[in-house]
Amino acid sequence: MNLLFVSPCSEKEVAELTFLSPPLGVVRLAGFLSARGHNAEYYDPNLHMITGDGPSFDDVLTKTEWDYIGFSVLEETLENDLMGMYHAKKLCPGSNIIAGGIEAQFNYQTILDKSPCELVVIGEGEIPLLKLADGEPLQDIPGIVFKSNARPLSQELFNEATSTIQWEALPYEEYWNFYLQAYGDKLTPAVDNAIRTVRVFSRNRCPIGCKYCSSTNQLTWGSDTKVPVISADEDNLITVVERVVASHPDVKTIYFTDDDFCINKRSVIRFCEKVVEKDFGDLTFLSFARITDLSEEMVKWMSKANFRQLNIGVENFSQTVLEEVGKICDADRIHTGLALLKKYGIEPYFNIILITPQTTIDDIELTIDTTMYYVLDEFFHAGIISAIVPLKGTEFAEMYSDYKTHLRPLEGTNYTIKKEEMIWAEDPIVRELQKLYTESVDEEVGRRVREEGIVHKSGQNVALIKLRYMKQLILEMREKHGLPPGVAVQRPEGTLIEQGVRLSKVEPVSPQSLAASEGDNSIVPDRGFGHF
Repeated sequence: MNLLFVSPCSEKEVAELTFLSPPLGVVRLAGFLSARGHNAEYYDPNLHMITGDGPSFDDVLTKTEWDYIGFSVLEETLENDLMGMYHAKKLCPGSNIIAGGIEAQFNYQTILDKSPCELVVIGEGEIPLLKLADGEPLQDIPGIVFKSNARPLSQELFNEATSTIQWEALPYEEYWNFYLQAYGDKLTPAVDNAIRTVRVFSRNRCPIGCKYCSSTNQLTWGSDTKVPVISADEDNLITVVERVVASHPDVKTIYFTDDDFCINKRSVIRFCEKVVEKDFGDLTFLSFARITDLSEEMVKWMSKANFRQLNIGVENFSQTVLEEVGKICDADRIHTGLALLKKYGIEPYFNIILITPQTTIDDIELTIDTTMYYVLDEFFHAGIISAIVPLKGTEFAEMYSDYKTHLRPLEGTNYTIKKEEMIWAEDPIVRELQKLYTESVDEEVGRRVREEGIVHKSGQNVALIKLRYMKQLILEMREKHGLPPGVAVQRPEGTLIEQGVRLSKVEPVSPQSLAASEGDNSIVPDRGFGHF
């Protein structure tokens, strides 16, 4: 085997401030492998960079056909070493890129995910590299972590895998009974519908690419290739529904949990036509949908098929924020879509993200006022998310580094897990508001839940608590910093709820109206429309 080992590549300014010497780590590896019958060499990119003498990196890469090109990686040289891996793969596409060293060991996921490196050596390299060079199977080699890109399911395999779910054997009743006992005599028909739910997925991925979402990237990033959207057809879904109903006759709701069940309007309509034809009695349906996917014909058929709720990823009512998070949605379309759902009696549940990295206090107040405009009508339901969570695998996690972070110990071990709770806002006033809200909202929710007698605390039934509390903090923040009042929220023409019963303009909520709304009956025990 031909093996090349490359030492960490420093910045030129850093290298000039140190006393360079031969890199003994890669020197030892090359000597050991050579002594065991392999052609192994080392290369120090720093020497050529400083002196200009000797072969360049390109000269070494192209002098022979290397089977393995290994990079020793340090924390301070990570970026340069990653770029070296890309350059080596470009000039030597047939070579296998590997990495080792302290940074590689403790940060191997970054190296494997963000470079052409396929294998990382853990600890000392002599034993694993010798076994690798000797051709032993990877699973028999100690001290390595390797990555093999995923292979997405084909349409045929997706259909087969989905059809093998043993719906008949799943113990749904055990789950349902727990919640039924918790509610006791406070159980309502709506809550009963929510409890006796079976989740079904019909699609492999969402292609939209919202920046806060990891599921949209899971298959494409995992396979490092474009992955087509694959869906179960209508006959397959009807068969699943029939199997679930036959084996779990107490089921009340089928919940399609795909991020965007409604992306193919014609397919949804065909499914609804089959549901109507089969007549599943009082069985209800839920699904996710993008607000921009809603057409009147599709919503009408969904109503006929007894869809009782759609979970809509509204996220925010500020056009600026929608563009920031990659929603690809005109804010005006949100209002027309919500009005369409009300027209056909399908209750919408939508998530609202209050604070994004670039949001302003005006953006937050606009969204607060508009959301309250809707949820004060009991037809509409919302879940409140305080800020963007930098989930691994999201665009936002790659774009920002200023997080609220805490450590969680793993009980019974010496380890802790670092959890990133949210991304801090860039605006200093919004950041102050964000800190105050996140540190105190749980206490406020707990107090109100006790006062309201809420049995099952969910995102939906505490939405107004959170909205009112954030609104009060905004009013206090404006007064503290001498900021002018928020701007009135304009409703687009033609989207009036209940044919004009509500006004087409929502004024900013004043302290007086906020206090008055505290006495309404909008906060009630969970009616079963929460995000399961």
